[in-house]
Amino acid sequence: MKKAALIEFNSYHDECLYSQIKFLDSAGYALSLVVSSQIKDRASEYLDIPEDVITFTRFDQKNLFSRISFLLKLKKQLKKRGVKTVIFNTASSRLEIILLSFMLKRRTALFGILHNLKKVNHSFSQKLINKSIKNYFVINDFLENSIELEDKSIQLQSFYPIFFPIYEETSIKKPQEEIWISIPGKLDFGRRDYSLVAEALQQVNTKTNLKFLILGNSNSENPKNREFLDFIEAQNLQQHFVTFNYFLDNNTFHDYLKKSDFILIPLESVGNNYAKYKIMGCYNQAFGYKKTLISPIELNHIPDLKKHSIFYDDVESLAQVFNKIGENGGEKKEYSVTKWGFEAQKNNYISFLEKNQKEIK
Repeated sequence: MKKAALIEFNSYHDECLYSQIKFLDSAGYALSLVVSSQIKDRASEYLDIPEDVITFTRFDQKNLFSRISFLLKLKKQLKKRGVKTVIFNTASSRLEIILLSFMLKRRTALFGILHNLKKVNHSFSQKLINKSIKNYFVINDFLENSIELEDKSIQLQSFYPIFFPIYEETSIKKPQEEIWISIPGKLDFGRRDYSLVAEALQQVNTKTNLKFLILGNSNSENPKNREFLDFIEAQNLQQHFVTFNYFLDNNTFHDYLKKSDFILIPLESVGNNYAKYKIMGCYNQAFGYKKTLISPIELNHIPDLKKHSIFYDDVESLAQVFNKIGENGGEKKEYSVTKWGFEAQKNNYISFLEKNQKEIK
């Protein structure tokens, strides 16, 4: 039996794990999953799929000695299990990846996901990792060719982690007359421009049926967040927003997404990060649940967004989008190509793994 390990040394990016676990399981791999205790606590819906789950705690990362000690134990465990393929779910920025990839590279086929292509050419730690890992996944087709790689020995292959566990339906009820526009993630002005939404909504004539769902903790004690929440209340817009002052569990978060009509990316200016180097998590949430995105025009060079978005370029044009949605429900984009199916994505992923591990014995 083919044996693989999927490793995440961070306490985030676990949204990419489930799709890979399902791909590997469907392709006949016996999988060892290596994750932090924080991720394990969030992953009860799929921990029964891997053959082994190896968990590390904060104690294993307390100091340099404990980090190296854990890596040596992990190397022995992978060797004992006969693992020949290792995929790093986040293949950047950590000492653990530099060291473990170096220790494994002679006898193991190594792969990793690059979540930010800017690091490939500019990060010293990434260049150290690149000495051991040459085959990387990116999580959107446009990232395969968005930059020129200085290291020509590196190969990139896209796949989409757009499949989710079956989460339990909650008691959330969506009134038939309401249109739900979701903004996934906690209230964070470092990542999104919520004021853009409120200012556009002020200009909308038909808005009684519009609800904006900020799907994450509003952290109302944060001064900037508190200012925004006070503003929408002062402008009598509060009834159009659904916010939460606590962390949303997976069942609640995904149920709101499934019942939403649109997913909104509120950005006044995009910049190179999202134009060239990385994606936002909400892309894959939209693709997974076949939702139409409302996106800034600066992202229309990305083919997936061009096909599945309604675009805006400023407050006034966003207000026009909201007006149309409020009046007639808005334009819904179809997901008709086979690219979005499980088999197509699994084949992209598995074929890249298998064509690049033939020399490993």
